[in-house]
Amino acid sequence: MSYFKDDEFDCPCGCGLGLKDFRSLSIGRLKQAREIANVPFILNSAMRCRSHNNAVGGSENSAHLRGAFDIKADNSKVRFTIVKALITAGFKRIGIGKTFIHADDDYTLPDDVIWLY
Repeated sequence: MSYFKDDEFDCPCGCGLGLKDFRSLSIGRLKQAREIANVPFILNSAMRCRSHNNAVGGSENSAHLRGAFDIKADNSKVRFTIVKALITAGFKRIGIGKTFIHADDDYTLPDDVIWLY
């Protein structure tokens, strides 16, 4: 059962990076979290090439360069539901913004962290 379209994972610049470039573990965890949360996961951002990452002001070592997800979350109930589901599904790197939740499992960066934007 899939809750996502393949092109939701694409770098917006059209460079060709996308779903095929994610670790299957990351995609599996995202699908599991979506199932647990039982609320829509609308991806605001996923894979980024370096050029697009620079254009949107992403950090030099952004997890989006290797595969990360920014999920729309515009109220406290949805934020809580998504964060709880992401943790239950095994994500150990979560960022919380006013309008989105970031999740990744980038093994090159510290885990067991939650940060604010």
